[in-house]
Amino acid sequence: MLEAFYRDNYRIVYGYLLSLCADPDLAEDLAAEAFCKAIEHIKQYDPKYKASTWLCTIARNLFYSECRRKKRFVSLDEANWIATPSAESIHLQKAEAEQVLKLLDRVTPEQKQVFIMRLEGMNFRDIGLALGKSENWARVNFFRTKSRIRSEMEGEA
Repeated sequence: MLEAFYRDNYRIVYGYLLSLCADPDLAEDLAAEAFCKAIEHIKQYDPKYKASTWLCTIARNLFYSECRRKKRFVSLDEANWIATPSAESIHLQKAEAEQVLKLLDRVTPEQKQVFIMRLEGMNFRDIGLALGKSENWARVNFFRTKSRIRSEMEGEA
């Protein structure tokens, strides 16, 4: 049962942490720690919410604790946090992806989180819950960020 719980949620938790910390090794360590904390506090889990939402909340808190311990946040410029596009991707897609990443540096950290969580497949309700906000807040922030990126990309074209 625990193996299925881990297998079903690891990719989401790891991806979310990677979007926060921009360090694959740290994301892996924090994901493992998040699952340990979840198991320790399983009685606090409310099954009316998705397990991945609860785990992302635990993971976010662990990340913030790690940042406080290090006394600094990692900027996206310091870290090369986006995977290199596959060999099959065409040059135009790569250029657009790089442009989107640069534009994401211009939005707030919360907007980045919402945008990346949405791209990873999370629904707005779960994003809101994971970030301690409402579904509508997540939806509005995603669409504002997406619109801003689109308009800036069109302006640079």
